[in-house]
Amino acid sequence: MKTPANLRDFHCDDYFASEWAKDGYWDASSQLMLVVPARQRELRSDFLVIGRPGVDGIEFGYRREQRGIWAYYPIERRFVAVAKTTADLIDGYVSCRITL
Repeated sequence: MKTPANLRDFHCDDYFASEWAKDGYWDASSQLMLVVPARQRELRSDFLVIGRPGVDGIEFGYRREQRGIWAYYPIERRFVAVAKTTADLIDGYVSCRITL
């Protein structure tokens, strides 16, 4: 799948080129869609939401003109870099290297 022209500022080609853009990623151990299919992505101003870990409203996504995937903590209104690519996000979350 090609990255939509209006999202090129998000450096999210790895997501749109992956199988997860089509099917998402279901994490059986936590019983949630860690990464959503592209048709369910959400664009919020300067943040492209592609998933969530299911706690405290935290969301995973890409920031405009920033590299990598970020976790957004809405209670604190802060961003934290968590992975370089969608594959790194999934691998890091499943292996518990990414903690929230």
